[in-house]
Amino acid sequence: MKLYQGLTQVQVNEQLADDVPGFTVRTDLEKPLNFPTTLLYHYIDAVLRPGSRHDENNLLYVTDAAFIGENFDFASLTETAVLTDFESKMNFARKIVADLNRHVAVNLDTTKHEFQLLFTD
Repeated sequence: MKLYQGLTQVQVNEQLADDVPGFTVRTDLEKPLNFPTTLLYHYIDAVLRPGSRHDENNLLYVTDAAFIGENFDFASLTETAVLTDFESKMNFARKIVADLNRHVAVNLDTTKHEFQLLFTD
């Protein structure tokens, strides 16, 4: 699955793993992400409904950098509120699309309280 699918579809007690107290997110990857998983969760939470099917969300928010640059409310997140000029917004949009479209396997380790993102690329 793609990372944005793993972040929206896998839940613990009806909460996204990033919101579950005492639960950590661990990444297993060779090529680093452009953004920390916390920012990715905040972004996904701002633009997609957790647990929704593809046809219930506007997937341009994870696949189209130009659409993101034009339509995302950058002031809605503290991490992106500092992006005010066109170039910085488009740089963010390109990098968020690259991160969210990476292929990943998701493992929930309930003994370690870990949400493990195992990247396949």
